[in-house]
Amino acid sequence: MDALTHALMGAQAAYLGAGAGKQLGMRDRLLLGGLAAAFPDADFLAFLIDPLRFLADWHQAPTHSLVLLPCWALLLGAMFCVLTRRRQALGEAAVVSGVGLSTHLVLDLITAYGTQILYPLSDWRPNLGFTFVVDPLITLVLGASLAAALRTGRRGFAAAGLALLCLGVGAQALLKQQALRLGADAASVAGMAPDQLEALPQPFSPFNWKLIAQQGPRYQVAHVNLLGHGALVPPWPGLGRLHELAQAYVPPDRLAWSPHHRFGEDPQLRELAQQLWMRPDFAAFGRFAVFPALARVDASEAQLCVWFTDLRYDLPRWPETFRYGFCQEPMGGPWRLYRLRYFSQDARQRLG
Repeated sequence: MDALTHALMGAQAAYLGAGAGKQLGMRDRLLLGGLAAAFPDADFLAFLIDPLRFLADWHQAPTHSLVLLPCWALLLGAMFCVLTRRRQALGEAAVVSGVGLSTHLVLDLITAYGTQILYPLSDWRPNLGFTFVVDPLITLVLGASLAAALRTGRRGFAAAGLALLCLGVGAQALLKQQALRLGADAASVAGMAPDQLEALPQPFSPFNWKLIAQQGPRYQVAHVNLLGHGALVPPWPGLGRLHELAQAYVPPDRLAWSPHHRFGEDPQLRELAQQLWMRPDFAAFGRFAVFPALARVDASEAQLCVWFTDLRYDLPRWPETFRYGFCQEPMGGPWRLYRLRYFSQDARQRLG
């Protein structure tokens, strides 16, 4: 989830527990709860050190751990008390920080990324995959209910907001099951018997889903709007690419599968792609990607680049999100590890 939604959730939880302590005022609790809820994503700083290791090992790991949560709560509470010169409030500040941190984990668990909640005891990354990583509806519910509670002084508005949020997430869980049933039926009609079928939430609407049917190194991907609204999206002035993205989610009766392969569709390139995939310096991408596939091959007289992606995060009609691979320049020279920068076509960053 985005930082704003996390902060609102943490502040709302701190507001609801305002009567539990007397050392901190309401403003202090709101501020500390919101900051603590946003804190775990400070691990984004590790992206500046090594983007690939960040994705594979560091993001949503140490700062997102239930095991380490008491340590982070005590640290944040202590920092707050030192900065505000109220050391007698350490216990209450640590509790408020712990509540904010907990809300962060809850919101991340309902997305599809995966959170190492047992770090460092385990690298298990559970995820429910009910909600897209940015959900304006959740942000709106949290913001509006907290604003109403603060304006009126009635905690019932904040409690109602959290209840509505729970109902919304429950509805998204039911929609995921509907998408999975639709995908299973569509795969059967297409003559497929996938080893794994996944439904992933998508932007704009809780009815937009990506279906991934995997059979070994082969994938079939489809994008669907469960209510059939995809074809009815009107043009949005000035938002051409966003409009194209919204239109890609088609009604169930127009669902169409597109093929992908872990090592590409071209048999002549598969051996090379497989060799690069097996390189030790690419192992981190293998740990990160759940549905790894060859994104593209860029070939010219001067260089050859082979790019991989994770189908979980690719959006239809947009460049792939996480693109990592190797380039050989000049031709016949050593392979070097790169990433393509977000939303760019060819902007590369050397890694390692």
